[in-house]
Amino acid sequence: MKIVLFYNTKGSPTCENYYHLMDESGIQYERFLDSATEDQVVEACRGADAVLTCIQPFPKSVIERLDESVKCIVRVAMGYEIVDVEAATRRGIYVCNVPDYAMEEVAVHQTALILAALRKVCWYDWKVREGEYKYVGYLSGYPARRISTLSVGLLGFGRIAKNVAKYMKAFGAKVYAFDPFLPESVFEEHGVIHAKTKDKIFANCDIITPNIPLMESSYHIIDADAISKMKEGVIVVNTGRGPLVDEAALIEGLRSGKIRAAGLDVFEKEPLPADSPLLKMRNVVLTPHIAFQTEESYEELQRKAVEYAIQGAMGEMPPSAVNRDARK
Repeated sequence: MKIVLFYNTKGSPTCENYYHLMDESGIQYERFLDSATEDQVVEACRGADAVLTCIQPFPKSVIERLDESVKCIVRVAMGYEIVDVEAATRRGIYVCNVPDYAMEEVAVHQTALILAALRKVCWYDWKVREGEYKYVGYLSGYPARRISTLSVGLLGFGRIAKNVAKYMKAFGAKVYAFDPFLPESVFEEHGVIHAKTKDKIFANCDIITPNIPLMESSYHIIDADAISKMKEGVIVVNTGRGPLVDEAALIEGLRSGKIRAAGLDVFEKEPLPADSPLLKMRNVVLTPHIAFQTEESYEELQRKAVEYAIQGAMGEMPPSAVNRDARK
């Protein structure tokens, strides 16, 4: 059996600390740099039983040319949008992600962005560095708000959102959550208000954040129409996937004042283009897609990804398979 690993030299996970798990299972492995051409990817995967990829995409045009030996493609990340799941399913290939490796980290980072935007942390950091510390209590920019008077709206109520709800409630905020796939009992258990429509989130919440996978149905879930339904001075935070938010509509909302501030860890184009208006907006807190990152989560991600690849190579269905009927 053989596993092929695609990795990037600029910090993406190599899974190196867990190669011994493949050795112990009697599985050979080969490593290739990401950013390969489609022909190179197909050639690299010849004879492979499973594939690990972080950045290298696996579109339909690649999957349709893979050897019959390939049973599983594991994305070394939480999202799996770089793999064409439908094409893989037709070929009987499991597609797996690592959906639960940084639940605490992303929730904490999301909360940090909320607090930074709310308390104008970066705004005043800039002011101090630019020599505008005029006197104690110096005020400038958009108004800060008292968190215990505000409502937080969570679009999606999975593991990350549940942690955010817990943190926000600890600060005294009221929490709304929208998730059409969950029963009423889940919202009651976590002490949040069940928003049965997205519009209830838009109309009632002072801080709004999407916590859902990027799919066709969730693409631009926050767009110009959604923003028009929001309260004046809303704060928008995104630690999920960039295209959950229509960036052009967000920028227009920030310029008009409809959106008071934003906290963004992800963007429609990554890295964020050098000419993006967001870079000049001082009511926007920006981080470079690192909400997941801690020493502990990085190790957990790599270990689980290798374990899932081993299971897939052996013909088993890994627990994180997103297309569980692929090999029926």
